[in-house]
Amino acid sequence: MGVDPVLATPGCGVSAFARRRDLAEWTGTPREEPTMDDLDELWRALDRIATTPRLLVACDFDGAIAPDLGDPDGARAEQLTSESLSILVALAHTTVAVVSRRDPDQVFELMLLSGAKAGLRFVAPEDLDGLRAEAGVTAAVRIVSADEEPQPLQAGDLGITVLNEAPPPETGSGFLVEDTEAAAEVLEELARLRRGT
Repeated sequence: MGVDPVLATPGCGVSAFARRRDLAEWTGTPREEPTMDDLDELWRALDRIATTPRLLVACDFDGAIAPDLGDPDGARAEQLTSESLSILVALAHTTVAVVSRRDPDQVFELMLLSGAKAGLRFVAPEDLDGLRAEAGVTAAVRIVSADEEPQPLQAGDLGITVLNEAPPPETGSGFLVEDTEAAAEVLEELARLRRGT
């Protein structure tokens, strides 16, 4: 059953926090405001992917789950993100990875996780495909910063790009979220849905 990948790109804020964009029709000017239809579409995509048999949740650390405040050593993951990832790590058939070129021990300390280190994976961007194969995942949620090049997703994947005041990337399609807080809300909803399946 093949579903087209949904590439996520940075977006909005959570009361009206997600918008989908189709670059085939994109003129270079983002829409003024996302619509409730955009938000509904994201929730439907989360509903779908939460039921996948083997799920990979892969999140870039810098700019996607930890805001870039100009001090890399002081970057901290959003508390809601850490809580949501802790829930996801504990679920069967769910692999959770933080994607970063930083030292894994440093990232773990900045994640504010309690007791979940054993299940959380740390990978460099170039090693993500290997982790996907190792875990035998059937679909992935990929959360990236707008500062990074959009990565191709496989059929059935869900991609989300976090804008953090950056302009939308020139390539890719899918959902845009405004900031790391909005990304945290997406992860919270995914954890709620995945736990319920």
